[in-house]
Amino acid sequence: MSAPAQALEAFAPAKVNLTLHAGPPRADGYHPLHSLVVFADWGDRLAAEPSDALSLSLIGPGAEGLRDDPHNLVLKAAWALRAAAGRGELGARLTLEKHLPVAAGLGGGSADAAAALRLLNHLWELDFSLRQLAEIASVVGADVPACVWSRPLVMEGIGDKITPLAAWPELHGLIANPGVAVATPDVFRAFDAQGGSGTLSANARLPVAGTLARALEIAAAGRNDLEAPAIALQPVIGEMLAALTALPGARLARMSGSGASAFALLESREAADAAAAALAKAHPGWRVQAVSFAGAAS
Repeated sequence: MSAPAQALEAFAPAKVNLTLHAGPPRADGYHPLHSLVVFADWGDRLAAEPSDALSLSLIGPGAEGLRDDPHNLVLKAAWALRAAAGRGELGARLTLEKHLPVAAGLGGGSADAAAALRLLNHLWELDFSLRQLAEIASVVGADVPACVWSRPLVMEGIGDKITPLAAWPELHGLIANPGVAVATPDVFRAFDAQGGSGTLSANARLPVAGTLARALEIAAAGRNDLEAPAIALQPVIGEMLAALTALPGARLARMSGSGASAFALLESREAADAAAAALAKAHPGWRVQAVSFAGAAS
């Protein structure tokens, strides 16, 4: 993006749930989760420059749907960071270049908020650690702590318990979105109406993978408990998953988060580029993006 002079920039990568196990709702209405999460090289960009006031401008192809939102998570993150630092006078001129689709199961808003925390921590010279930023992020949104880390991890609880993985390889694939928005609360209501899974089926040990084959094996052994309720709300998600599964070389296809986006994993970036081109040609109304998912050593 074209950033103002003296501006700092941060990347806000798409978050993809390779697995997402959901339990029955707690007394407070939140569902406990167990999710294996990775981050793509596709996302939004955030720029910040010094200013006396705190403001946010939206640009890019995905900006229009956010212009009327007075509670943008980027500003909420900035307010939370100022409060944690006890520095309510701090300001910045923020510019968000939006590329990720909204309400798509890719954690776009959460990724933007996490980028704001990392970026403003640097701009304001606050010197919070990543772990401290993740704690601050917990008051901003359920997925924001994971996005602060932006590396392969396991997310548990309601997103507040984060464990980065010590060993996980770079993965390649594609992300597809059918152009429909799915509200997360609606999906969870449908999940509850269908009876839910009743169990998290969490692994006793953290997943560790040094090879692509092992990572694919671990991911394939999981599931996304929100797939069926999301498909019930938007049947096109099922059509998209069928198309992803049928792609030559596809090793795994699954919905991400609460939808409507889904991913397919392939053997290489070259295979992912070819598959994405073929899928985009066959379904011109869908958003299709070839991606690489960073490994633990990235």
